[in-house]
Amino acid sequence: MPNDTSAQNQTIVAVTGEDDQYRAVRSRATALAAGGRGTVILYDMDAAGLFSSPVPTEWSGEGEEELTAAEAGPRDRLDPDELDTAGRGAVADQVRQLRSMGVDAWAWLPTTKDATDLAAYAERQGASLVLVPPDLEQPSLLEKVTGQSGTEQANRQSPVTFETVG
Repeated sequence: MPNDTSAQNQTIVAVTGEDDQYRAVRSRATALAAGGRGTVILYDMDAAGLFSSPVPTEWSGEGEEELTAAEAGPRDRLDPDELDTAGRGAVADQVRQLRSMGVDAWAWLPTTKDATDLAAYAERQGASLVLVPPDLEQPSLLEKVTGQSGTEQANRQSPVTFETVG
């Protein structure tokens, strides 16, 4: 488990949601990145649904290219205004809060809750660390049925380090 808070310019992907259930994860991310020591991307697990996309699709509205470019690298980040536009006001407020503490903060709205997708996103962003809550370590029964993995498996398959917080 990485404890080095002196690392410079690291990118951290931190799982979040619309409520305070992931507050400990956001707090750890803030501690690691505050004072210009890194960038935090809040990965909104509540955005992913079984039947809908969290951002516009080619069928649902304008703005699809701006919000869903799958391999856009650093552009795979949304600012608070874009989050508000996507209907994710609570996460937009979390990004604003981190920014008010001097953290270079952004967010992303994944289309799945799969830990392997989380790891792939973190790799595309050049992240050195992914912070997750304990409940994501093992996939639930529904996730196993739908072929999704937990963070324990993703950590074994990814060069990005996963740290469980909470």
